[in-house]
Amino acid sequence: MAGRIVKEDIESLRDMVDVAQIVGDHTSLKKAGARLKGLCPFHGEKTPSFTVDPARGLYHCFGCGEGGDVYDFLQKIEGLTFVEAVEQVARRVGYELHYEELSAGQRKAIGERSRLVAAHHAALEFFQQQLYAEAGAVAREYLKSRGFGRDEADQFKIGFAPLDWEALAKHLLAQRFGQDELVKSGLVARNDRGGVRDRFRGRLMFPVLDLNGDPIGFGGRILPDLDYGEHTPPKYLNTPETPIYRKHKVLYGMSWARADVVRSGEVLICEGYTDVMALHQAGYTNAAATCGTAVGEDHFKLLSRYAQRVVLAFDSDEAGAKAAERAWRIAKEHDVDVRVLIMPAGKDPADVVRDGGADHLAKLVEEAPPVAPFVLERAVQAHDLTTPEGRAAAVSSAAPVLADVVDPVLRREYAKHYVADVVGLALDVVAQSLRAAGVEVAGTGSGHIGGRAGVGPVQAARPSTARRPGAGLNPAARRASLERDVLRLALQRPDLLPDAWYQVTEDDFTHPKARAVFRALRDAGGPGTALEAVLEQAADDDARALVRGIALEDGEVEPDPAHAATLVNRLLVARVEQEVAWVKSELQAVNETTDPARHRELFRRLMQLEQQRRELSEVPE
Repeated sequence: MAGRIVKEDIESLRDMVDVAQIVGDHTSLKKAGARLKGLCPFHGEKTPSFTVDPARGLYHCFGCGEGGDVYDFLQKIEGLTFVEAVEQVARRVGYELHYEELSAGQRKAIGERSRLVAAHHAALEFFQQQLYAEAGAVAREYLKSRGFGRDEADQFKIGFAPLDWEALAKHLLAQRFGQDELVKSGLVARNDRGGVRDRFRGRLMFPVLDLNGDPIGFGGRILPDLDYGEHTPPKYLNTPETPIYRKHKVLYGMSWARADVVRSGEVLICEGYTDVMALHQAGYTNAAATCGTAVGEDHFKLLSRYAQRVVLAFDSDEAGAKAAERAWRIAKEHDVDVRVLIMPAGKDPADVVRDGGADHLAKLVEEAPPVAPFVLERAVQAHDLTTPEGRAAAVSSAAPVLADVVDPVLRREYAKHYVADVVGLALDVVAQSLRAAGVEVAGTGSGHIGGRAGVGPVQAARPSTARRPGAGLNPAARRASLERDVLRLALQRPDLLPDAWYQVTEDDFTHPKARAVFRALRDAGGPGTALEAVLEQAADDDARALVRGIALEDGEVEPDPAHAATLVNRLLVARVEQEVAWVKSELQAVNETTDPARHRELFRRLMQLEQQRRELSEVPE
């Protein structure tokens, strides 16, 4: 990204683009009056509750509450950042964006990145051409042996690096890339003669793309039928760390998987390039892989932007188990549910798909247990459970794992089923040992729900049973409906509002959500203000969603001036009636003989309120 996009371009582009066309790429829309309706692309539904208003450039789902403008839609449906969403819309309509002025250092960094990405584009094109040259037959045969054909090779931009020392280097130098920048790109290395040589030789090439789809690195695999001479090279070779490639920050296949990860809320993380290809081939298009490194902090930062559930589909060996364990300890700091897909012995995800099919993999994914029990089981089973010393050590090993399980119910269940039952001890005995290590287990005689010792049991708050007279379910529902109808009128048809609207205050809305919408409308300038201004004044995302929903929903009747006046007056009558009830209760409590002045004051107020109620009620229904 070349600096910050100027605000005027963001707003002009938003007004220019037809949000219905972009939304229509993800769900079928049908005309419904002035708006369009369809099935929500964010959650499963059979009856359309998703509405698009092209005139306002907004969408809203009345089922799940998702909504916003075209930029919000692309961010949520494709997992883009705001800037990426703006740039994608601009590319789509051919709009030239302008960026704020950059410093000399920023311009230099952007220029360097552009050149390095351009070199990778040229290398990718070269490798793809070589795959279908005569020398690439060995690579094509290997792909075929793994169950991949031309379609998969093209989809994942697979290529072949010839078994040559300078094939790529000569090609890129001929395209006017300098030696220094090619070395910096990681595509070539210095040779003994002061020149450069290819880093990748005789390898099947997997491009690693950034989230914009640009190649920033490669992973190369040796081929079993090639002769590499006296020294067998490593099975996999990856691009070294460069200004544009940081292996601990990228995931192979994420550029292809991102949209489906966002849509499903789940991502499968595996260890190999061909695993990703096989999973996508089987319909698991939400799969990605690490690039020769373990899942780390930056990976989870990235994944938590798009997924709520991370399934670690690692190989069923000791290295895979330890990788899952490390991932769990890192993931605890992020708001994601981590699961472990237990592979059959000696199998990787690609083997599972090839041998058992997509249904078998689906069953394994569905049954993937939370990672905490997986780590607990490994911690306990690492000890000799046939001896007292081994059982004691197993419980001690489980303590730090259980300490990180915040939910007291889960901690108790895990302590029972994955520790006490496995080592053959009563839960109370295990809990006593855990308590000595500073870990409390609920319901085991400790008197604590969880956490530090010395904290008393948590009492559940009881809801208040106090209710206002007449506040039954049906009256409350009717009042909420009236308040929503009035707000809908103010947002959709401000031209119909009667003069009585200007008597309406925040206190006339009893429901907290209705009050939030009224405040946003009031603070934005009142009825007739642009909806965008009202949304900006909304207190939070929930309030914004409610404003959008009311502004886009259809009422039960087509409003006219008389209907509008009736709605507003009903709201005002309700306020008057509430004060009438209060004044009457005060009159009953005042002694007319001992406090005649107070009694006259209340009676006079009651008469004023009754007159006000009659005037408001005279509006025709």
